[in-house]
Amino acid sequence: MCADYKSLRKLVVSRPLQGCMIAVQRVAYTSCIMVHGVTEIKEDMITLHFENPRRSGGGEVKGVKKDNDIAVVEFKDRHGTPVSAA
Repeated sequence: MCADYKSLRKLVVSRPLQGCMIAVQRVAYTSCIMVHGVTEIKEDMITLHFENPRRSGGGEVKGVKKDNDIAVVEFKDRHGTPVSAA
């Protein structure tokens, strides 16, 4: 397991998003992440969360597609995806 993934998972899991605990799973190398447990969270709040360096490591978000409790967050730059806590 990649050290960056471990850091990201620890950071995201330790900081709830609007009171909801979210999960992180490793996927193929991509500019997207999948976020579970966001049933009552709007796309704009998910965008703000993942663009905020203090909350998630930051990275400019290209878009969020949400379906029930799952959201796919696409970053503008795959190297801009959150990787570690500062």
